[in-house]
Amino acid sequence: MHTTSKFWEWFKDNNKAYTFLNFVDEEAKEKLLNDFLEQLHKYCDKIYFEIGGYPDEDQELIITAEGDKDYFHQVEELVNAAPKIDGWTFIAFKPPMPDNFKSKWDDLELNTEDMWFLPLSNDKTQDLGIRVCFNNQDLIKGNKTLTPLLYKMLDTIAGEKSFALDIHYIDTDLLPDYPNEEGMYPILELPNYIEWHKSQATKSST
Repeated sequence: MHTTSKFWEWFKDNNKAYTFLNFVDEEAKEKLLNDFLEQLHKYCDKIYFEIGGYPDEDQELIITAEGDKDYFHQVEELVNAAPKIDGWTFIAFKPPMPDNFKSKWDDLELNTEDMWFLPLSNDKTQDLGIRVCFNNQDLIKGNKTLTPLLYKMLDTIAGEKSFALDIHYIDTDLLPDYPNEEGMYPILELPNYIEWHKSQATKSST
């Protein structure tokens, strides 16, 4: 097993090739990505990466455990050990996505513009749950792909670490006619609500 320093030594020697990923042919790109994953898995074979960026801007390297809390420590340890390399930004965990998006799984497509959530709090534990509501009854009744697609989207909306650690319960329901009057929020407000909920929990425990 490689140490963090072994991985970063390799990346220091090879990072230039990854700056031009979008300018090489598919075969060369695939080889570069496979080489990267091989080196990363010498450190920990349960973590993964996303890499990219725009020309003339810093390239981003995101190290992710794909939501598996058992390997969050390895992600943080690796990113915390990252050296400063010109033209690169290193990020632990997939960050939240602030903009609306659509996501599809088999024949099911969800759009964040049509999704709202109702906070569900547990007074005893202060754990946060959410009820995600849709305006289509057929989405909720017996659709086997709803749960995996919803979890994938919530991971994207809240960010990998927050989704794994801050949300303890999720269910679904039909969207009421006036969701804001029912105490609901548009789904993209979830990260802000999580931060607010955590600040309230901190206040009540001090």
